[in-house]
Amino acid sequence: MADDVQVEDAISTIASDLTGTRSAVEELPPPKEASYDSVPPISSYQIKPTLQDKFKANPVKEVIRNVLTEKLAGKSYDSDNAKKWTISIANDVNTKVRELKMKRYKHIVQVIMGELKGAGIKCGVRCLWDSETDGYTSDTFMNETIFCVVVVFAVYLY
Repeated sequence: MADDVQVEDAISTIASDLTGTRSAVEELPPPKEASYDSVPPISSYQIKPTLQDKFKANPVKEVIRNVLTEKLAGKSYDSDNAKKWTISIANDVNTKVRELKMKRYKHIVQVIMGELKGAGIKCGVRCLWDSETDGYTSDTFMNETIFCVVVVFAVYLY
């Protein structure tokens, strides 16, 4: 019995059942010519940040200043506590800068603390840098016995 069914009959039966059309074969309109309006856009990838998403140093500088004042105001240098203070400052600045939600920026917090005795200090940093997208800001805290420099680097992720 299955041999009696013709291929064309099976296709027309399936097509009419699935689509609910009256006839199995319908004429399709001729295809439209492709134009820029009819072609869907391809997903794009933004390489550079927009102007509003670029690193802004002022809010980060305020965060640094507030954390330094909160942590070090009224304290005098103590070598036993200096390590704890630098870790605490770095963690607080890191958390508060993360709350600023800078899109696609990775940030690095560096804290340098020392006893203020009149001696100098030299520091250097070397890295690959894109001056159009990456940025940094820093702030310094000083009182009678402590100096502390905090630098936040913001590197844009491509």
